[in-house]
Amino acid sequence: MRTRYMGVNHMPVARVEKIALKDPKNFRQAMKDPRANKWKQAIRDEIEALEQSDTWEVIKRPRNAKLLHTKWVFKLKTHTDGSIEPFKARLVARGDQQEYGVDYTYTFSAVLDMMLGKMILVVSRIWKVPARHGVVLRAYVKADKEAELGIMLNIPEGMVISDALLMLLGVTDKREITLLLKKGFVWP
Repeated sequence: MRTRYMGVNHMPVARVEKIALKDPKNFRQAMKDPRANKWKQAIRDEIEALEQSDTWEVIKRPRNAKLLHTKWVFKLKTHTDGSIEPFKARLVARGDQQEYGVDYTYTFSAVLDMMLGKMILVVSRIWKVPARHGVVLRAYVKADKEAELGIMLNIPEGMVISDALLMLLGVTDKREITLLLKKGFVWP
């Protein structure tokens, strides 16, 4: 009797590579990875997309400013046939050093409401339109943030700041500037 599972010997090459090579946990691991050039390109693409969507403004670091640290999240995904998708790098703000009520009073999440998801599926069924999932390349919603949310980030690793911008801000080092978030998603 033959089963559908044919064992490890019949595993697609791309799947074996995905298992053998783990996703980097941080920026330094990504730069030491054998695929560092692809991770660098993913970082450049992410920073460029965030800058094009006018996500932040580079400003001189205010005195006594509480800055959020940033972290790169790297993910390598595969298509259903086992081939590797483009490398993905996401920049996230680390809020684990903040205290509720002192540093923040609101929390935000970029997830679809369950009722909205169900409604989309029902409407697609009624209209006889096939529904399928997709990938949102830049899941940063362009909504004006509330005035009291002055969120500032440290400059992420891998972000290139030109000397002209440093001179314009009147600073000599990249550590003297910060990113002020201009937009954020606010649930209604």
